[in-house]
Amino acid sequence: MKLTDFDKKQYAPRALEETYKMSFDVSNLGKMETKKMLQKVRTLANEARESNDFHKNQTSPSYMKLVFMEQALVTHYNELALKPQPRIVVENEEVEKSQVVLAAQDMVDSIQKMLEDIGQMQVKELPALVDSIESEIGVNEAQAYNDQVSSQLDTLSGAMKAAFAALKSARDAITGQGGSFAEPAMDAGLDAGMGDEMAGMDAGMDAEAGADVVAPEVPAEEPEVEPVGGAGRAKR
Repeated sequence: MKLTDFDKKQYAPRALEETYKMSFDVSNLGKMETKKMLQKVRTLANEARESNDFHKNQTSPSYMKLVFMEQALVTHYNELALKPQPRIVVENEEVEKSQVVLAAQDMVDSIQKMLEDIGQMQVKELPALVDSIESEIGVNEAQAYNDQVSSQLDTLSGAMKAAFAALKSARDAITGQGGSFAEPAMDAGLDAGMGDEMAGMDAGMDAEAGADVVAPEVPAEEPEVEPVGGAGRAKR
């Protein structure tokens, strides 16, 4: 066995299979699964290195298995890290984002429709109704009705315009594209500018590396996935 063989792809799994009769297929592991297993293997390997009799056992089968497992996991992790994200995932995320934006836009459209209805009342329905009251009931009654209803419609219109502007601002905040939606023109009476193989491994590792070895809590940070040198020593 040559130390330079460590750099060959799939050498570590083959070494485990041919030398130690141990099948170690990492091809089906995802990035997070690979990371967790790599951290466990490194923990066991570090504990073995820190033992008092490591100088006698650094070529033992149990330790060499950990070395080859670490190399296989590092290679697989690096391959996954360089692998582009599947297009379907990106497309699904974009679809979900579009649905959220459309829901926010629908609320803006609803308020705009209410504003248009109020505008119709102010410029068409109310004048026509006042004329009818004047001719059927009386001028004074028509004037009083017009004054009272006009005041209420003006107040309602002002409140709706403020709500419309606030909903537009909230929508633009989640899209990050202020003003990306074209607002349809409003009728008269409205303001024109509103606008991301663990099974059995623990048991196998404990049997080979020592059943009394318990892996400590896995740290939260990303592992430093650097290639392993010969016989478990890191490359300088």
